[in-house]
Amino acid sequence: MSNYEGERRRKGSGRSTAVKTLVLIILAVAAAFVWFALKPAVPAQQAQETLPVETVRPTIGDLAQTITLDSYVSSDSVVTVIPKVTGTLIALDADVGTHLMPGSIVARIDPEPYQIALNQAKAAFDGANSLYERQKQLYASGATSQQNFDSAQTQYENAKSQYELAKLQLSYTTITSPVEGTVVQRHVASGSLVSPSVPIVTISNTHALVVKADVPEGLARSFEADRASMVITASIPAMGAHVYPLRIRNIAPAIDVRSKTFSVECEIQGDSAGIIPGMFTQVTFVLAQKNGIPYLPYTVLVGSNTLWYIDSKGTAQFVTFTPDFHNDTYFELPEKLRDYTFILAGQHFLSAGAPVKAIGAPQAGK
Repeated sequence: MSNYEGERRRKGSGRSTAVKTLVLIILAVAAAFVWFALKPAVPAQQAQETLPVETVRPTIGDLAQTITLDSYVSSDSVVTVIPKVTGTLIALDADVGTHLMPGSIVARIDPEPYQIALNQAKAAFDGANSLYERQKQLYASGATSQQNFDSAQTQYENAKSQYELAKLQLSYTTITSPVEGTVVQRHVASGSLVSPSVPIVTISNTHALVVKADVPEGLARSFEADRASMVITASIPAMGAHVYPLRIRNIAPAIDVRSKTFSVECEIQGDSAGIIPGMFTQVTFVLAQKNGIPYLPYTVLVGSNTLWYIDSKGTAQFVTFTPDFHNDTYFELPEKLRDYTFILAGQHFLSAGAPVKAIGAPQAGK
């Protein structure tokens, strides 16, 4: 083979390889184009959903630490009327609910036996008095002895005492009230045989009503220190929504070792009309108070120290805070947080920075 023919063959083989390579490149480009054309579109990232949340703004006002205890109304003066003589009760003029004044007639005992005794004593007294007057005249003139005069005088004095006692016993057959008050219990009925050991009625002084409460021993020092100025109120369900002011009257000087409490007796102030001893009451003692402060309900607090709020960008944020001054319902808020809008606890979110929309209170801008 000549050199010319070998050169020609080599050139032909090179052109063939180049063509094949070009075809492969074209096919690869076409395949890539088709793949990109048929590839599913990737959706754009969706915007994060804005969550509606219930909110509350702080209240600015007075916040009190209190303790509320159950108790009952009682009378400061309860008197049980007992007869001073024995006899048959012929009349009972006072029934439960009857209001009595001092001297009002409560009941009457049959006076006849005591009237007879009085008549007998009166006759004996009149006789002894006549004898004494005669002996006194005779003794003054020297016509009788000292012994006769002394004997007549002794009989006179004894008869006078018996006469006075008979008058007193007759007066006791009319039983009267020693105090002003209302009959709260009747112990006997008309016709009963009564004696100084048998109670007739029990009278309660409704103008001096008290409430006694058993207070935990841990408050003993503060009660003693603040007894003159402590604000105390009573709520009596049977009397409706009216709240009655109270004043501490007595504080027990000792702690009950069994209940670990001490007794505080408070007097109801002002108009107590309609209140009856025995009525159930709830007594609220104000232990401490701050005025003009921001405060929130416990429904805002998450756990024991987390508050969620809405910031100026409309996203949820949180701050940790442990209440110091509080009562059973509300707690004091730091002054720096008074303008925040807080998110009620127990709602479904939440992560810091999550977009939220306030409902229930305007956004605070914080």
